Amino acid sequence: MNESEAVGCRLLPWLSPRTGPVAGWLLLLTAVCSVVVALTGLLPALVPGLLAWCAGLLLFRRIGRLQRIQVGVMLTVGLSGLVAAALEGAGPGHAIRAIGNSQGLISLLVAVGFLRLIALRDVTPDSTLPQGPRALWHTLLGTHLFGAAINFSALAIIGDRLHAIRPLLPTQAIVLSRGFGLASLWSPMFVAMALALTLAPGADLLPISLAGLAVAIPALLLTGMRLARRDDSATFAGYPMRMEALRLPLLLVLIVMAGHWLVPQLSIITMITISALLLPLLALLQRSGPAAAGRQYRRHIEQAVPGMAGELLLFLAAGVLTAGIAAWVDISDFSLRLAHFGALEAAALVAVSGLAAVIGIHPLITLSSTAGMLLPVADSPELLALACLMSWSLGVMVSPCSGMHLAMQGRFGVSGYRLMAWNWRFCLVLLALDCAMLALFEQLL
Repeated sequence: MNESEAVGCRLLPWLSPRTGPVAGWLLLLTAVCSVVVALTGLLPALVPGLLAWCAGLLLFRRIGRLQRIQVGVMLTVGLSGLVAAALEGAGPGHAIRAIGNSQGLISLLVAVGFLRLIALRDVTPDSTLPQGPRALWHTLLGTHLFGAAINFSALAIIGDRLHAIRPLLPTQAIVLSRGFGLASLWSPMFVAMALALTLAPGADLLPISLAGLAVAIPALLLTGMRLARRDDSATFAGYPMRMEALRLPLLLVLIVMAGHWLVPQLSIITMITISALLLPLLALLQRSGPAAAGRQYRRHIEQAVPGMAGELLLFLAAGVLTAGIAAWVDISDFSLRLAHFGALEAAALVAVSGLAAVIGIHPLITLSSTAGMLLPVADSPELLALACLMSWSLGVMVSPCSGMHLAMQGRFGVSGYRLMAWNWRFCLVLLALDCAMLALFEQLL
């Protein structure tokens, strides 16, 4: 047991290292109940929300000091709004939303993690790493497309392979950071998309995804061309990506897009959750049989799922923050006094979110704090959702404290502040691309 776990056990003596598997099963049950809520309405959204909170309490001792501070601040602000609203005689609506606000996002996060069970089989590392500019391009695009399907698992798979040979070099770290971070601009499998669709209800997935992809493509090309001109590009050791490894990302995107077209009344979050839970199970049953598939699923639930403790607590706290700010707005009649939310205001949101990320404020906090006040004056929910995606992508690449950079720091020893220093000029170019797309998107709506 490490020091943080020991402290957690002293504060909450009923916790033990064995609570990890219990939390894993609770989170799987959260995802299943969330699907039942969406498909049948037989359960209130409060049920998966309560299950997620139970898992969060069990896993709280696993998160680091910085994340505890972030979670604590978000909960303090949110709870203060809920208490103030209760003292003003408000009903239980805000409190209920605080518990169930994030259950869809958490269910998606849990479900997408299962894709790693089949992704690992589709990628077979060679004994040596390919080198040169061609390997750089393959690694950049492979990280982007693979990350678009399985999120952090792609970063771990590709990064571990590179790091096993020698510690990550700056160019390799930049390729991973930008290739992965840009995928959040368009991929329906990213939590960023789920958050955007949650904060901007009624937004249509297809135009948002296409607009984000239209920014990601030139950003990837600029990254690849600039890095390929560096002196160390000739000796760049890349990931041995095979084309067949990209079948999973393409298949998942096609399934989600086709499902959205065939059953538009079913939310994207629910569709992805169902696909991500069932596709690995069906593949494992076909490959290994019921017994082996069951063992792999159980191992993933009890060992890998509890590893999302940091993201889980952030999303739970964000749900309380969103509900608390909504309560403050209701009792104070506060307004941003905007006549409308157009491309200029959307660009300002992206820029402010990026600046906040530099000082350690996660885009999730910025967006959760402002989206509810912006939605009533938004010219279209799609514009607001696109601004949320851009804020997330920009924020995770420029922030030294983003989940992506903290994961790279902990796993590969690359400082988050060094990654910020390597990325900030690129992020200015990305911000310019974002602003241009927002202006064009407003004209095309």
